[in-house]
Amino acid sequence: MSAGLLAVYSASGAAELGPFVHYGLKAMLNRGERAEAYVLTSSGVREVNVRLAREARVSARGTAAVGCVSPDGGCCAESPGGVRCAVAGSGTYVELRRDGVVIARRGTPLWHLALGAHGFDFIVVATESAAIEILGGSLRRSLLPGETVEISEMYVRSSREDTSGPLCALELIYTSRPDSRIDGVEVAAARERAARLLASKITFDVDVVTGIPETGAYYAASLAAALGKPYVPAFVVTERGRSALLDETLERVAAAQLKAGIIESAVRDRRVLLVDDSLISGMTIKLASQLLRHKAGALEVYAAIAAPPLRRRCPHGLKMPPESHMLFNAVGPADAMHVLEVDGLVYLTPGELEAALGETGLQVCTLCMRRER
Repeated sequence: MSAGLLAVYSASGAAELGPFVHYGLKAMLNRGERAEAYVLTSSGVREVNVRLAREARVSARGTAAVGCVSPDGGCCAESPGGVRCAVAGSGTYVELRRDGVVIARRGTPLWHLALGAHGFDFIVVATESAAIEILGGSLRRSLLPGETVEISEMYVRSSREDTSGPLCALELIYTSRPDSRIDGVEVAAARERAARLLASKITFDVDVVTGIPETGAYYAASLAAALGKPYVPAFVVTERGRSALLDETLERVAAAQLKAGIIESAVRDRRVLLVDDSLISGMTIKLASQLLRHKAGALEVYAAIAAPPLRRRCPHGLKMPPESHMLFNAVGPADAMHVLEVDGLVYLTPGELEAALGETGLQVCTLCMRRER
């Protein structure tokens, strides 16, 4: 998962940037729980203590600030020239220089940055366009691949190197907020296209459709509509978290358990289609299937996955569990059904996913979903 980056510049001089930092980073909790931030004050650059789990007031008075959200932290680094918060190894970053200049760069098409404004007083750059809108700002556009935007008291200047290539498929399928836009495409609309194609591959009959919270819920609702079946929110979230990002098996099991309370009356004595966005180790699907079948009394449980199963770690540095944890590196589709304890399993192939998302005009990278050649 790529880090969520944020930069705020006050065009009218020193201002209280704390609310921008706190809520801008909190809007990107889908990208991790560890937040870092820095602000430029009259006495220099200082670190801001951001605790996203609490509504504590954050004081960050200054002319500009940068920050990031990531699963493990460490996405911001100080240097003699200032502070840079970056997507590791990508050339995509926001930087706060000690001379007061803010720089935002989208190094490749893989990772996104959006540019927006809050009235005439603040310029905001964020990985998620929704973060800009949550702050009360308006989205102006996505940075182009290879584009650098430099913001100072005297100017806003853009330059660009020619860079081509695809967008990371997981940004559209899994990582981003559904209410964000990437290169002009609403993430939710891209996910609906994937769900419609997935629905066309389902041959088994079901009574209800439900989704793994929270990443599978939108796909489940779209699938239910396409199949003409009721969508039921059968699971209750106890704690937000993305178990797919965790390396340790015990941590991933615990994270899955915390978000898997179940409403028995929604599925008892019914054939259930269980939907999720992606499949890595299969632990979340397996646990959900066990709950549906053994605790809630579902008659049959089928699984539908919006993306191809992951097969290898991202060659571009995206955080992922080891390849040894990826189910489809150990077993084939037929055996995977037995491992997951489901009565049927369907998912998109890399080519099908590329075609579905390509209908939006975006090309995507699916290397992590293919065997290395």
